[in-house]
Amino acid sequence: MIATSYALNKILTALARQHLSKDRLTDDDLAGHDLSEAERAALEAGDIAALYHLGANPYLIRRVFRSRFPI
Repeated sequence: MIATSYALNKILTALARQHLSKDRLTDDDLAGHDLSEAERAALEAGDIAALYHLGANPYLIRRVFRSRFPI
């Protein structure tokens, strides 16, 4: 079962709305968000599989980390 994380999806939504594509997120990107250590580590590493297993919406993962997906 996949857990959902409001904070994780909230930060991905904010970045997707800005039409930003990232390889990984920085401390500045994560500032002010209540994330677990696992969520923070996955975002900082740009670990797509970990983000999915942590409950990130697949659409948002693709929008934010689109440079990591082959065309």
